[in-house]
Amino acid sequence: MPMITLLLRQAWDLYRRHFGLIAAVVVVIWLPLDLLSSYMDFFVFDPEDFRRSFRFSQFLDNFVGIIATAGVISIGYSASLGSQPSFGSALSVGASSWGRMWWTRFLTGLAIIFGLLLLIIPGVYLFVRLALVEPVAVCERVSGPDALRRSFELTEGRFWQVFCLGLVLGGVMIAAVVCVVLPSILIPAADHWLIDAATSLLADLVGAYGTLCVLCAYLSFSEVQGLAELGRETPLAGGLAMPTEMPPVLS
Repeated sequence: MPMITLLLRQAWDLYRRHFGLIAAVVVVIWLPLDLLSSYMDFFVFDPEDFRRSFRFSQFLDNFVGIIATAGVISIGYSASLGSQPSFGSALSVGASSWGRMWWTRFLTGLAIIFGLLLLIIPGVYLFVRLALVEPVAVCERVSGPDALRRSFELTEGRFWQVFCLGLVLGGVMIAAVVCVVLPSILIPAADHWLIDAATSLLADLVGAYGTLCVLCAYLSFSEVQGLAELGRETPLAGGLAMPTEMPPVLS
C-alpha cells in the first residue's frame, strides 16, 4: 500500500498543479462529445436501451476521446521530466498518438475479452498486466503488440500493486458515475440533457486523474526497471547503480 499511496500522491500533485491545462484539454475534446451523447440518449435512443447508449459512448471514447487521454498523458509526462507542458503541445501529441492509441486499445480489448471468455480470471490477469499500454503508446511511441509486451515487462512482479491501484481508481470512477446519475434520480428537474452533459464532463475531469495515476505507475516502474538493468550492467562500489534516464521526451 505505501507504493499505491505514493502513486496517488504523485498523480494528485500533477493534477493539482496543471489542472487548468488538463481541464482545457478535456473540455475541448469531451464537451462536444458529451453534448452529442446526451442529446442522443434523450432524443434518439430508447430510454430503456442502455446497451445502445453504452455502445455509442464507447465509440466516442475510442475514436475521439483517446485524443484527450493522450493529451493528459503528455501533460503529466512533460511535467514529470521538468518541461513546461502547453495546450498546443498536448493537443498535438494527442492527435499524433491517435493511431497508436486506437490500435493498442483495440488489441488490448480483444485480449481482455478473450481472457474473460476463458473463465474470467485470465481476463482479470490480462487487464492488470496490460494496464500501462496507453502511457507506453504515448511516451515511447510504440503500439500494438510492442506496447502490450512493454506493459507486460513493466508489470512483471507487480501484479498486486497494479491490481490494488486499479481497485482504488475503480472506486473513484464509480463515485464519479454515481455523481452523474444521482441528480437526475433525486431531482426530477435535473433530468435534462444539458445537465446530463455537464455532469458527464465532470466525470471526464475526474477520469483525467485516473489517467495520471496510471502514468505515474508507468514512470515509477520504468525508472525501477532501468535502474535494475543498469545495475546489472555497470555496478558501482557497494553494489549501487548509476542513475538511469527516463524514456525520450515527447515532441
